[in-house]
Amino acid sequence: MTIAEIHGKISEAGTNLSERMEDLLTSDIFGCMRYLPAEKALLPFLHTANSFHGNAFSIPDKIVKVHYTFWPWLKSLGCTPCEPDVVLGLETEGRRVHLVLVEAKYYSGLSSEEDERPEPNDQLARELDNLDTVSCVTLGWKPRLDITSRTLLFVTQHMGIPGDLLAQSLAEYRRKRDKEGDMFWTSWRFLPSILEHSLEKESIPENIAVLEDMLRLLLRKELTTFRGVEGITKYFALPEFYHIPARKYLWPAIPKSLGADYIFEVIRNE
Repeated sequence: MTIAEIHGKISEAGTNLSERMEDLLTSDIFGCMRYLPAEKALLPFLHTANSFHGNAFSIPDKIVKVHYTFWPWLKSLGCTPCEPDVVLGLETEGRRVHLVLVEAKYYSGLSSEEDERPEPNDQLARELDNLDTVSCVTLGWKPRLDITSRTLLFVTQHMGIPGDLLAQSLAEYRRKRDKEGDMFWTSWRFLPSILEHSLEKESIPENIAVLEDMLRLLLRKELTTFRGVEGITKYFALPEFYHIPARKYLWPAIPKSLGADYIFEVIRNE
C-alpha cells in the first residue's frame, strides 16, 4: 500500500491520469525516503536544488529528525487554499525546524493560473503565499517547534530549470503581495546517481532494499541524466570527465526573439 493510496490519490474520481501518476511517483519516492536515514537520499537530493535567483539550497547542520506531511490542505487567512504534495520539516537541536514545501510534477503542468482575484492563484504563487503563514500546528507537528526558515521546492522531470514557469509565478506573487519571493527547483533525474552512490557504501540490508527499489522505479520511468559514454571505451581511451554523469544542468536563458531583420530577394539569371 502506498501513501498516495492512503490519501485517496489513486482512485480519486475526476483526477486525470497524469496527476495520479505524479501523485504515485511522489508517494513512492518520498515515502521511501521516510524509511531511510536522511543523509542516504533526502538531504543529497535537496542539495541539488537551486533557486530562480541563483541561490543554492542551504541545509542546516545536525538534523535530528525529519517530519513528513503528505498532501496537507493549507488554508491561511487571506490566501487562496492549496494542497502541496509534501511538507518537510528538517528539525535541528533546540526544537528549531526548517520547512520545505514540495510541489512535485511528472508530466502535468500547474493546476491553476493567475486570475482577477486579489490573492495569488497561480499554483506555485499561492503555495508560496500560504508558506508564509503555515504553522507546525496546521501540519500536525509538535506545537513547540520554532520555524526558522521556509522554502518552496518545485520538482519536475526537466533537465534544466523551467525558468519561464517560475518567473510567471513569482511575478504574480510580487504584483499581489508587493514583495519579492524565491522558489527552488530540482529534477527527479538527479536522484538516480545519488541512490547509486549511497548503494556503493551501504551495508544494511533493509536500506539496500529500499534504495534499490527507488532506483529501479526511476530507471523504469527513464528519469535519468546523461549516463556517460562507457559503451565506446573498448575503442577509445576517454578522459575521466566522460565517465561521470552530471548531477545537474544549468542552461542559459534563450531570448524569445533576437530582433534580426531578414530581406529576401529573388535573382533571375538572364
